[in-house]
Amino acid sequence: MRQRSFLPEKERNARSKAARIVHDKPFVIGSLVEMARTCGKPNCKCTTGEKHKSWYLALRHKRKRKMIHIPRGCEEAVFEGVKTYQELWEEMDAISQSCLDRIPLSKKV
Repeated sequence: MRQRSFLPEKERNARSKAARIVHDKPFVIGSLVEMARTCGKPNCKCTTGEKHKSWYLALRHKRKRKMIHIPRGCEEAVFEGVKTYQELWEEMDAISQSCLDRIPLSKKV
């Protein structure tokens, strides 16, 4: 394997940032979904149209899509984990593009 100094600077920086993200911050692979629901109580505000809002984490587990309710006390931690994953995804995309640029293909994306 070649040394990293042979890689383009943009790719080196992306690899370094991705490594820091993975090492320093927890991340959650998934998407945030805000859902609005009615509770069914006859005198509740949701019966007049003001539904109860809550956050869910949409992810895949064993090839199936899952929606996990996020309790109010955990929302901030999950939001940060998803944000960290999005940052990591951007760095991986930059690394992938740099690797693709080095491959001599007749048709590039």
